[in-house]
Amino acid sequence: MLKNMLVILSLFTFASAEQNTAMIHAHSIDISYTAEDGKVKKTTIARDSDLRCRKIPFNAREYWDGSYASKDVAEYCKKTFITAAGKLSPMKMHKDIETFGELEVLEFLEEMQDDKEMLFVDSRKTQWFKSLTIPSAINIPFIYFTERDKWIEEKKEALKRFGVKGDKASYDFSKAKTILFFCNGVWCRQSPQMIEALLELGYPPKKLKWYRGGMQSWLSVGMTSTRTAE
Repeated sequence: MLKNMLVILSLFTFASAEQNTAMIHAHSIDISYTAEDGKVKKTTIARDSDLRCRKIPFNAREYWDGSYASKDVAEYCKKTFITAAGKLSPMKMHKDIETFGELEVLEFLEEMQDDKEMLFVDSRKTQWFKSLTIPSAINIPFIYFTERDKWIEEKKEALKRFGVKGDKASYDFSKAKTILFFCNGVWCRQSPQMIEALLELGYPPKKLKWYRGGMQSWLSVGMTSTRTAE
Protein backbone atom coordinates (compact mmCIF):
# COMPACT_ATOMS: atom_id res chain seq x y z
CA MET A 1 0.00 0.00 0.00
CA LEU A 2 2.73 2.41 1.03
CA LYS A 3 4.74 1.49 -2.06
CA ASN A 4 1.74 2.21 -4.30
CA MET A 5 1.19 5.55 -2.61
CA LEU A 6 4.84 6.49 -3.16
CA VAL A 7 4.57 5.58 -6.84
CA ILE A 8 1.43 7.68 -7.22
CA LEU A 9 3.07 10.57 -5.38
CA SER A 10 6.12 10.34 -7.62
CA LEU A 11 3.97 10.40 -10.76
CA PHE A 12 2.00 13.35 -9.41
CA THR A 13 5.21 15.22 -8.59
CA PHE A 14 6.55 14.57 -12.09
CA ALA A 15 3.32 15.76 -13.70
CA SER A 16 3.28 18.86 -11.51
CA ALA A 17 6.89 19.59 -12.39
CA GLU A 18 5.96 19.72 -16.08
CA GLN A 19 3.46 22.46 -15.24
CA ASN A 20 5.75 24.20 -12.75
CA THR A 21 7.24 27.32 -14.29
CA ALA A 22 10.06 27.42 -11.78
CA MET A 23 11.20 23.95 -12.78
CA ILE A 24 10.70 24.46 -16.50
CA HIS A 25 12.96 27.48 -16.38
CA ALA A 26 15.45 26.09 -13.91
CA HIS A 27 18.29 26.23 -16.40
CA SER A 28 17.88 28.25 -19.60
CA ILE A 29 15.80 29.09 -22.68
CA ASP A 30 16.93 29.65 -26.26
CA ILE A 31 15.40 32.53 -28.18
CA SER A 32 15.81 34.21 -31.56
CA TYR A 33 14.79 37.81 -32.24
CA THR A 34 15.24 40.66 -34.69
CA ALA A 35 17.65 43.25 -33.33
CA GLU A 36 17.46 47.01 -33.89
CA ASP A 37 19.77 46.67 -36.91
CA GLY A 38 17.33 44.27 -38.58
CA LYS A 39 19.51 41.20 -38.09
CA VAL A 40 18.10 38.02 -36.58
CA LYS A 41 20.03 37.04 -33.48
CA LYS A 42 19.98 33.91 -31.38
CA THR A 43 20.88 33.79 -27.71
CA THR A 44 20.47 31.69 -24.60
CA ILE A 45 18.96 33.31 -21.53
CA ALA A 46 20.17 31.66 -18.35
CA ARG A 47 21.03 32.34 -14.74
CA ASP A 48 24.68 32.93 -13.81
CA SER A 49 26.31 31.94 -17.09
CA ASP A 50 29.63 32.08 -15.20
CA LEU A 51 29.52 28.69 -13.49
CA ARG A 52 32.08 29.87 -10.96
CA CYS A 53 29.34 31.96 -9.34
CA ARG A 54 26.88 29.10 -8.86
CA LYS A 55 28.32 28.06 -5.52
CA ILE A 56 29.64 30.91 -3.42
CA PRO A 57 30.22 31.06 0.33
CA PHE A 58 28.73 33.83 2.43
CA ASN A 59 28.52 34.76 6.06
CA ALA A 60 25.02 35.76 7.16
CA ARG A 61 26.22 38.58 9.40
CA GLU A 62 28.41 40.07 6.67
CA TYR A 63 25.57 39.69 4.18
CA TRP A 64 23.08 41.74 6.20
CA ASP A 65 25.40 44.11 8.09
CA GLY A 66 26.73 46.17 5.23
CA SER A 67 29.34 44.35 3.18
CA TYR A 68 26.47 42.41 1.53
CA ALA A 69 28.76 39.88 -0.15
CA SER A 70 31.31 37.92 1.83
CA LYS A 71 34.97 38.84 1.44
CA ASP A 72 35.42 35.32 0.12
CA VAL A 73 33.25 36.01 -2.94
CA ALA A 74 35.28 36.71 -6.08
CA GLU A 75 34.97 40.19 -7.60
CA TYR A 76 33.54 38.82 -10.86
CA CYS A 77 30.56 37.41 -8.92
CA LYS A 78 29.67 40.67 -7.14
CA LYS A 79 27.14 43.19 -8.39
CA THR A 80 26.36 46.76 -7.34
CA PHE A 81 22.90 48.31 -7.54
CA ILE A 82 21.27 51.67 -6.95
CA THR A 83 19.09 51.42 -3.85
CA ALA A 84 18.05 54.97 -2.96
CA ALA A 85 17.01 56.58 -6.25
CA GLY A 86 13.58 57.37 -7.65
CA LYS A 87 10.34 56.40 -5.98
CA LEU A 88 9.17 52.91 -5.06
CA SER A 89 6.36 51.57 -7.22
CA PRO A 90 3.36 49.61 -5.94
CA MET A 91 3.12 45.92 -6.79
CA LYS A 92 0.14 46.60 -9.07
CA MET A 93 -0.25 49.82 -11.03
CA HIS A 94 -3.68 49.08 -12.53
CA LYS A 95 -6.33 46.47 -11.82
CA ASP A 96 -6.23 45.13 -15.40
CA ILE A 97 -2.45 45.26 -15.95
CA GLU A 98 -0.45 42.18 -14.98
CA THR A 99 2.73 42.64 -12.97
CA PHE A 100 5.48 40.25 -14.08
CA GLY A 101 8.41 38.62 -12.32
CA GLU A 102 11.38 36.95 -13.98
CA LEU A 103 9.66 33.65 -14.76
CA GLU A 104 6.70 35.41 -16.35
CA VAL A 105 9.14 37.43 -18.47
CA LEU A 106 10.78 34.20 -19.68
CA GLU A 107 7.39 32.73 -20.58
CA PHE A 108 6.50 35.92 -22.43
CA LEU A 109 9.77 35.81 -24.42
CA GLU A 110 9.19 32.18 -25.38
CA GLU A 111 5.65 32.89 -26.56
CA MET A 112 6.69 36.08 -28.34
CA GLN A 113 8.90 34.15 -30.75
CA ASP A 114 5.83 32.62 -32.36
CA ASP A 115 3.48 35.56 -31.89
CA LYS A 116 4.13 38.72 -33.90
CA GLU A 117 1.44 40.51 -31.92
CA MET A 118 3.65 40.65 -28.82
CA LEU A 119 6.40 43.16 -28.05
CA PHE A 120 9.01 43.43 -25.31
CA VAL A 121 9.83 47.11 -24.72
CA ASP A 122 12.71 48.70 -22.85
CA SER A 123 11.14 52.09 -22.11
CA ARG A 124 14.31 53.73 -20.79
CA LYS A 125 16.20 56.49 -22.57
CA THR A 126 18.47 55.29 -25.36
CA GLN A 127 21.74 55.63 -23.44
CA TRP A 128 20.44 53.22 -20.79
CA PHE A 129 19.32 50.75 -23.46
CA LYS A 130 22.67 50.85 -25.25
CA SER A 131 24.53 50.37 -22.00
CA LEU A 132 22.70 47.18 -20.98
CA THR A 133 19.36 45.58 -21.72
CA ILE A 134 17.52 42.25 -21.84
CA PRO A 135 17.90 40.17 -25.03
CA SER A 136 15.04 40.63 -27.54
CA ALA A 137 13.90 43.97 -26.07
CA ILE A 138 13.33 46.90 -28.42
CA ASN A 139 13.93 50.45 -27.25
CA ILE A 140 11.07 52.94 -27.29
CA PRO A 141 11.91 55.67 -24.74
CA PHE A 142 9.12 56.77 -22.43
CA ILE A 143 9.82 60.43 -23.28
CA TYR A 144 8.19 59.87 -26.70
CA PHE A 145 4.89 59.79 -24.80
CA THR A 146 5.55 62.06 -21.81
CA GLU A 147 7.24 64.96 -23.61
CA ARG A 148 4.42 65.22 -26.12
CA ASP A 149 5.41 68.40 -27.96
CA LYS A 150 8.99 67.31 -28.57
CA TRP A 151 8.81 63.80 -30.03
CA ILE A 152 5.76 63.99 -32.31
CA GLU A 153 7.10 61.87 -35.19
CA GLU A 154 8.79 59.38 -32.85
CA LYS A 155 5.50 58.90 -31.02
CA LYS A 156 3.66 58.27 -34.30
CA GLU A 157 6.20 55.64 -35.33
CA ALA A 158 6.05 54.02 -31.91
CA LEU A 159 2.26 53.75 -32.07
CA LYS A 160 2.55 52.12 -35.51
CA ARG A 161 4.92 49.53 -34.04
CA PHE A 162 2.36 48.97 -31.29
CA GLY A 163 -0.29 48.19 -33.92
CA VAL A 164 -2.28 51.37 -33.29
CA LYS A 165 -3.93 53.06 -36.27
CA GLY A 166 -5.31 56.56 -36.74
CA ASP A 167 -4.30 59.75 -34.96
CA LYS A 168 -5.02 61.51 -31.70
CA ALA A 169 -8.50 62.43 -32.92
CA SER A 170 -9.53 58.77 -33.28
CA TYR A 171 -7.03 56.08 -32.39
CA ASP A 172 -7.94 52.54 -33.44
CA PHE A 173 -6.72 49.97 -30.90
CA SER A 174 -8.46 46.95 -32.45
CA LYS A 175 -5.08 45.57 -33.64
CA ALA A 176 -3.07 46.79 -30.67
CA LYS A 177 -0.23 44.47 -29.69
CA THR A 178 0.34 42.94 -26.28
CA ILE A 179 3.33 44.74 -24.80
CA LEU A 180 5.56 44.00 -21.82
CA PHE A 181 7.39 47.08 -20.50
CA PHE A 182 10.35 47.44 -18.15
CA CYS A 183 12.88 50.04 -17.01
CA ASN A 184 15.58 50.19 -14.32
CA GLY A 185 13.93 48.76 -11.22
CA VAL A 186 11.20 49.11 -8.60
CA TRP A 187 12.37 52.70 -8.04
CA CYS A 188 12.19 53.60 -11.75
CA ARG A 189 9.20 55.57 -13.01
CA GLN A 190 10.00 55.41 -16.73
CA SER A 191 7.92 52.38 -17.73
CA PRO A 192 5.01 53.28 -15.40
CA GLN A 193 4.88 56.77 -16.93
CA MET A 194 4.84 55.30 -20.42
CA ILE A 195 2.06 52.88 -19.52
CA GLU A 196 0.05 55.68 -17.90
CA ALA A 197 0.44 57.79 -21.06
CA LEU A 198 -0.78 54.91 -23.23
CA LEU A 199 -3.77 54.39 -20.97
CA GLU A 200 -4.67 58.05 -21.41
CA LEU A 201 -4.67 57.55 -25.17
CA GLY A 202 -7.10 54.65 -24.75
CA TYR A 203 -4.73 51.66 -25.07
CA PRO A 204 -6.47 48.51 -23.74
CA PRO A 205 -5.01 47.87 -20.25
CA LYS A 206 -5.26 44.09 -20.63
CA LYS A 207 -2.76 44.32 -23.49
CA LEU A 208 -0.21 46.09 -21.31
CA LYS A 209 2.14 44.12 -19.04
CA TRP A 210 4.69 45.45 -16.56
CA TYR A 211 7.95 43.89 -15.39
CA ARG A 212 8.19 45.80 -12.11
CA GLY A 213 11.68 44.65 -11.11
CA GLY A 214 13.23 45.70 -14.41
CA MET A 215 16.97 45.60 -15.01
CA GLN A 216 17.88 45.63 -11.32
CA SER A 217 15.88 42.50 -10.50
CA TRP A 218 16.95 40.84 -13.75
CA LEU A 219 20.64 41.32 -12.97
CA SER A 220 20.28 40.58 -9.26
CA VAL A 221 19.32 36.98 -10.04
CA GLY A 222 22.10 36.59 -12.58
CA MET A 223 20.04 36.64 -15.77
CA THR A 224 21.61 37.10 -19.21
CA SER A 225 21.88 40.68 -20.43
CA THR A 226 23.14 42.23 -23.65
CA ARG A 227 24.88 45.44 -24.66
CA THR A 228 23.93 47.31 -27.83
CA ALA A 229 26.57 50.05 -27.61
CA GLU A 230 29.80 49.51 -29.52
